[in-house]
Amino acid sequence: MNTVTKYDIMKLGFTLTQSQRIMREAKARLVQQGCTFYAGQKVSRVPKHTVENMLNLEFEKEVVKLG
Repeated sequence: MNTVTKYDIMKLGFTLTQSQRIMREAKARLVQQGCTFYAGQKVSRVPKHTVENMLNLEFEKEVVKLG
C-alpha cells in the first residue's frame, strides 16, 4: 500500500476531523511541490511517505497472507 486515505490515518488514533485536516495539508504540500493532480476535490488518497514525513511516524507494514 503506497497511498493512504483518511481512514488509514484514523487507524493511527486520530479523529475524523484531524485525519481530514492531515489529508488537506498533505494535498496542499503536494500541489505546492508541483503535483497539480492533488488539487482536485475528489482525490481521496495521498502518497504514504508524504503523511509519514508530516507526522514524523511510520505506518505499520501490511502483511498479506496468500492461500
